[in-house]
Amino acid sequence: MPSKTFMNLPTEKQHKILHAAIEEFSVKPFSEASINKIIKNAEISRGSFYTYFDDKYDLLSYILGQFKNKINNEMIDMSKDVKGDLKELVISIHSHIYELYQNQTHQKFFYNIIGYFQSHTDEELKDQRDTLPFLGDCDNLYDIVERSQFKFNTEKEIKQTIDIAFAILKNILFITATMKLSYEKSKTLLSEYLDILQHGYKEA
Repeated sequence: MPSKTFMNLPTEKQHKILHAAIEEFSVKPFSEASINKIIKNAEISRGSFYTYFDDKYDLLSYILGQFKNKINNEMIDMSKDVKGDLKELVISIHSHIYELYQNQTHQKFFYNIIGYFQSHTDEELKDQRDTLPFLGDCDNLYDIVERSQFKFNTEKEIKQTIDIAFAILKNILFITATMKLSYEKSKTLLSEYLDILQHGYKEA
């Protein structure tokens, strides 16, 4: 996490540092990203950088957390719009993430980070996987999904169903990023998988 010194910086300066980092992480694989390039484009000294963050892993974790928080803060409004319907809520979250992904810099940034996570599962960043906006836990969904839509009797089964729905979303987002699917193709694929979850595979 960033230091208090960073958090006390003027908002404009914080944004300049984060923008410089996102730019660097979008043009280079994360393992090759240069702190020197970041501090040069952010117009700060190397000493200042290490006053704000422990290293580039710490910086990336904060950036990913900001994306995740942005989405989490909008989930309640999404839930009201779809009246707590699980399938529609997951599709709304997908749409919101895809909108972020449409920004060319964000697109390259997410692609590089996804690639890093996929190929470096045992490295230092492993413990930070949940900071990705589309890899986080489902805690925020548990309280805003309408319970009456489920045929299950226990809270455990309901939460497990929500977990599965979110796991489907994560998988579709990985496929979308790696195969560079259009929004419509990505949404259709997501809907198909959610339909299977919703209706089950075995006839009653």
